[in-house]
Amino acid sequence: MKQQRKKALKLALATAFFGLAANQMDAQQTMLASGNNATGSGGSISYSVGQMIHVNNSSEDGSAIQGIQFAFDDANLSIIDLQTNFKIKTYPNPTTSVLNVKINGTEKAPMDYQLFNTSGQIVRKGRVNGNSTKILVNDLPTASYILKIHNNQTTKSFKIIKN
Repeated sequence: MKQQRKKALKLALATAFFGLAANQMDAQQTMLASGNNATGSGGSISYSVGQMIHVNNSSEDGSAIQGIQFAFDDANLSIIDLQTNFKIKTYPNPTTSVLNVKINGTEKAPMDYQLFNTSGQIVRKGRVNGNSTKILVNDLPTASYILKIHNNQTTKSFKIIKN
């Protein structure tokens, strides 16, 4: 009988300990912008769109931000064509109002550009003037676009993001 009480006491203490420990654990928190459940004949899925909540920790010695940081790539896209020996650079990308196209190298043939939306419609087109051209995009909706620059020999494509 005494041994059964010891086992029951150990079980009660273990349950209390793990219950309190689980209560003190913090799970990840998210602040969701959107999310839902989707169900179809092949099954179901839950999805969410959002960012991890950041926690600011500070003390007398300084402060730190804890959480997940999402990468933001602010690189310029450029392509060097080895056959015709010229370099095409588009910047800034993402852009809000003006997209610059810069061409360096020995290219002499006239070049044209076309800017396509995701439906494949041409929203801008024109001639690349000299080695620097500005394409106004301030009136276009926020979206991704494809910029094609071409001459008689070659066509180069760039993904452009308009914010």
